[in-house]
Amino acid sequence: MKQIVLIVGASGVGKDTLLKNIQNKIQANFVKRYITRKPDENENNYYIDELAFERLKKDDFFISTWEAHNNKYAISKNHIRDGLNIISISRGAIKDFENSFKNVTTIEITLPKEVLYKRLKNRARENEEEIQKRLNRTYKKIEAKNIIQFDNSNSIEQSSINFITLLERIKNESNL
Repeated sequence: MKQIVLIVGASGVGKDTLLKNIQNKIQANFVKRYITRKPDENENNYYIDELAFERLKKDDFFISTWEAHNNKYAISKNHIRDGLNIISISRGAIKDFENSFKNVTTIEITLPKEVLYKRLKNRARENEEEIQKRLNRTYKKIEAKNIIQFDNSNSIEQSSINFITLLERIKNESNL
């Protein structure tokens, strides 16, 4: 049985860092994204140019595609396996997975704004104006059948322990 756990949250809340930190600590398929921008040191994705991306999209290679911050993202159909699949996606892509799979849980990673500001500043991917725009952005309520919020404001060590506990609980509840 395929079990899908979707990871969503604002840029900078630590989704990729958290996933990277737990990768060898839980038995799961960490599904890589296809992305048209330059790699980030905390990410483990497939980086392709826009022409290749559009070709794969046209060939129906992806289960879901989305655009964010002038980049294109996608998840391929053939990377979903039996068992627990953990996938970092855009909130707008949730329905693609809910329409294709029976067992889908969405986890929204959250942070207080002051912690998010510090993390965005440390990441140094954006200037101060871009950071402020990001902090002042308002998001629509996430539409998902089964959603859980996860506060990622603890240390990476503590957040990782808490996150693994949450994932194990989700995994065990679906096996009942």
